[in-house]
Amino acid sequence: MKATFPLVWVLGGLGLGLGVTLLPAQAQPLVISQASPAQAARDYRRAMEIGYAATEQGDYQTALINFRRALAARPGDRYATAAIANVQSYIQQIRAIEERNRRVETLQATLEEAVDAQDWVCAAATIDSLVALVPPDSIERGRLVAYRGELTGLLESRVNLESWSTVCPANVETD
Repeated sequence: MKATFPLVWVLGGLGLGLGVTLLPAQAQPLVISQASPAQAARDYRRAMEIGYAATEQGDYQTALINFRRALAARPGDRYATAAIANVQSYIQQIRAIEERNRRVETLQATLEEAVDAQDWVCAAATIDSLVALVPPDSIERGRLVAYRGELTGLLESRVNLESWSTVCPANVETD
């Protein structure tokens, strides 16, 4: 019995992209000047515009830099402060998704190894861990749950008792 589950994380619901996005030529880095209040106001407006454009394109690092520049031009500004908080939140969400994806890849490799070794205890524990990482309404979750049901039958019949839990690392809990 061999199991392969392509778990694809769709970021569309979060509106997040992981690719590198370039800003158009007119959105060059902005240097905040200390010349005059009028210049500071122009610098603020320009930094905010670049920040919003970068956010819209998914270039969160550029957005964060420019929102910070806007805040430097107008200290305490609630719009720049809110924009910084939003962009930092987007970056944290992306990092969490990336970490979850790395965990899924590791668990998929463990599952494949467990199935190849007919280590049904490890396979079942790995699937239990994977199910917790997959969105509730996804097809992948349904497949994992169905496969877990098959493994429960193997566990109950004690098939290949000599292969009992030899693959799972210590960080995957087995029953």
